[in-house]
Amino acid sequence: MEPIKKFRPLSLFVPAVGEHIGPAASTTALLAAFLYTFTAVHVVAGIAFYFQDKNLFYSYLTEDGYIEYFTSFFLLATSLYCLYKAPRMNGKWAKAFYYAAAAVFFFGFGEEISWGQRILGFGVPEELEKINPQSEFNLHNIHLNGVNLNKLIFGKMLYLGVFVYFLAFPMLYRRRQWFRQVVDKIGLPLPTSLQTLLYVLLFCSLLLIDDGKKWELQEFVLVSFIFYAFLMPYNRSTSYPGQV
Repeated sequence: MEPIKKFRPLSLFVPAVGEHIGPAASTTALLAAFLYTFTAVHVVAGIAFYFQDKNLFYSYLTEDGYIEYFTSFFLLATSLYCLYKAPRMNGKWAKAFYYAAAAVFFFGFGEEISWGQRILGFGVPEELEKINPQSEFNLHNIHLNGVNLNKLIFGKMLYLGVFVYFLAFPMLYRRRQWFRQVVDKIGLPLPTSLQTLLYVLLFCSLLLIDDGKKWELQEFVLVSFIFYAFLMPYNRSTSYPGQV
């Protein structure tokens, strides 16, 4: 019976390994289950729309549409959360990391909505319009000397970093003491095993869609799971100073 006692399905949803299952952990588990389901349902809906109703699929993923605004929301939520956490962290490196992360995610939020261009109704400067084929007030759609920055920096390089974060970092944290010390020093939140598994499964499932619009959903899945990892990290004790 001992192995059975050690197996705790609830711990899949609870960020920290070894935490006692109590009211707080149960609440975290319910929140995690709700959030993970929220993202998964939107992915399933997108796949279903693609195979059943292309018009609905394109409406679902249109510019300034439902999914794009939720993507923006998750980026802004992560930025605000990092800004909230920064002054509460122990050590200058951890504080600096969270302030920097808040700035990066806010930049991502601004880029996603083209810094409010269509919401506020302002135009694009002529010089920017010449190098931005989509005539949007942002950097990620710029083409320079034939190089598409969106595909290079916000595509290939970004997703390489993402899979390193979700797959390599948690493994290194568990197996290499030096890496654990670096992560603990800056308070970098790492995804749980379940978060990694779900992210990879949802990412792969979207490859069923043979249309470039699927990357709008990929972005949504990515930013939502980054938010979940920051909110409910595997290394909870170092990301939440003072809590055990």
